Amino acid sequence: MRRDILIIALIVVIIAAGAVIGYTYFLGPGTAQITNVSTDKSLYHSKEIMNITVIASSRGDMSNTTLKLTGIQNRYGEAQLEDEIPVNLTPGRNILKYDHKLPTCSSCSGLSAGAYEIDVALVKDGNVIANTTYSIDLEQ
Repeated sequence: MRRDILIIALIVVIIAAGAVIGYTYFLGPGTAQITNVSTDKSLYHSKEIMNITVIASSRGDMSNTTLKLTGIQNRYGEAQLEDEIPVNLTPGRNILKYDHKLPTCSSCSGLSAGAYEIDVALVKDGNVIANTTYSIDLEQ
């Protein structure tokens, strides 16, 4: 009899622990991190299409999140890449892809050949929850 009660108590504890872990991972407050940013090439030329891939890992509810890409700043201080993409992150690994047509690389557009940074951020409810920077090279 005592053994049966002990086994039942142990089963209840295991189920409760599983429920707490499941709630935190799938339904609890959301968290995310950017684990990797990459492009299809490291060197680009004027007017090429740049394929950006962002890998994010998330836990909990991360619906209504925004992937914000900003960068390739010209000499006038204007970002040539400035976009916000709505995303719904699912628990676990998420692969986010974005294509951006690069501007003309010349003195008229304020872009000289060289290295340029792209700021990548995940924003939820107006708060940046994860961010990183990635660099590319531009030539004529």
